[in-house]
Amino acid sequence: MNNKDLTRLADVVLGEAVVALMSSEDDISADGVARQLRAMNGGETNPERRAAIALALGEVQSEFVQSRESRDADVLAFGALTGPDGGNNN
Repeated sequence: MNNKDLTRLADVVLGEAVVALMSSEDDISADGVARQLRAMNGGETNPERRAAIALALGEVQSEFVQSRESRDADVLAFGALTGPDGGNNN
């Protein structure tokens, strides 16, 4: 399987994970999607789909780390702007 096909299949399994979460009325979050992908991987026997699941899981985890770092940076920047008392001048 070439890289383009693997990427497409990773997108498909990522979509399947999100649909599974929606069907079970679970929260759609990076943690939830990662957990669902791991569960899918555990029962998967097709090596191409397992590779696609691994790729999708890597993408989800990477995005989760980046968004957490961005959020933490925003919180730190806001704290620096408002001061240690949270902007209260009392």
